Parts: sequence; structure tokens; C-alpha cells
Amino acid sequence: MPERILKYGGVKIRNLVPPVKINRFVNKLPADKKDSLFEIASELEQEGLIQVLNERTQSSIDKDLIDDQA
Repeated sequence: MPERILKYGGVKIRNLVPPVKINRFVNKLPADKKDSLFEIASELEQEGLIQVLNERTQSSIDKDLIDDQA
């Protein structure tokens, strides 16, 4: 499989499986796990389908500031 790197929000991601497997996994996720690209990427990483290459801690404004938005 050729190496491909996706970059979102300053975070680089490497596919560990073919894109078709990633697409199938994402399609099966419940709607509440697809609120943001951050959540999807976190699910993919936990499942071992992608590797996050940056050393930075990932965060999501939605998740980090949810209390401030009320």
C-alpha cells in the first residue's frame, strides 16, 4: 500500500490499512461518533486503522469548551 499522509488541524495521519477499510469502519460508526473529524480520527486511531504522526496532544474545541458554551 503506498504511503499517504492526511493533514487536518495541524495533525498528520498515516493510513495503516487501505482506504476502503477506513471507509467501511466510518460508515458503521453511530452518528454520535461522527460529530467532527477529530472524533472520527480518534475512533480510527483507537481501532488501529490510522497512526497519528504528530507528537502534539489532540484536542477538539467542541469537546474542550463544551462547558463554556452553555
